[in-house]
Amino acid sequence: MAGRFALTASPETVKAHFALSDLDPFPPRPAILPTHPILVVLAGREGRFEVARAGRLAQLVRWGLIPNWFKAEGPLPALFNAKAETAHENAAFRGPLRHRRCLVPASAFFRKLGGKGGPTHRVSLDGEAVIALAGVMESYMAPDGSEVDTAAILTAETWPVDRGRLSRLPVVIAPHDYPRWLDCRSHEPAAIAGLMRALPLTAFTLTAA
Repeated sequence: MAGRFALTASPETVKAHFALSDLDPFPPRPAILPTHPILVVLAGREGRFEVARAGRLAQLVRWGLIPNWFKAEGPLPALFNAKAETAHENAAFRGPLRHRRCLVPASAFFRKLGGKGGPTHRVSLDGEAVIALAGVMESYMAPDGSEVDTAAILTAETWPVDRGRLSRLPVVIAPHDYPRWLDCRSHEPAAIAGLMRALPLTAFTLTAA
C-alpha cells in the first residue's frame, strides 16, 4: 500500500507540468498522510460529463475515498488505496474509476523494502520534480448535508523480479498518457487498463529515508 508521499515541487512547476490554467499557492509538503488534504488534477468538460468548464482543473480533496453510498454509522472508511487489478469490480471504486479518474501530483512516495520491518525508502523518478499518481475521486454527502470530495490512489502488483523487495507500488501515469487517463467520457476502464501497471523498481531512484 501507499501510505505516505511528498509534494515538494513548486506551485509554478506543478501548474506548468499539468497545463493548469490556475493553481493556488501551496507550501512544500514533505509528508502527506491518509486523511490529509491532497491536490488532484481533473479533466474539464472534455473529459467529464458533469463539468461545464473546459481545461484541466486542480482541487483539494480528502485522501481516503468515502463511497457515495456509505452510511455514517461508525468510523469513516480508510480507503486511501485501490487495487488496480480489482478496482473495476469493487463497489467502492467501480463508479469513480469509470467517471472520476484523477491525477495526484507527487514528488516522491515512501515504501518499506523487504517487508514490514524493512527500511523506509523515498522513491522518486530520476530528474522529475513532479510525477502523477493514478487516482480516483468520489463526492460524499455527509449527514449534515455538506459535500466532501475524497480520493484514493491506485496501486498495482510489482514486477516478479521486484516482489522479494516490494509487493505493490502506486501506479504512475506517464505525461503522454494524461489525456487518456483523465478522459472519462471517451475511455472506459477497459480502455485504460494497460495504464494501471507498476513500473519496475529500476525506473526509480531509491533513497534511505
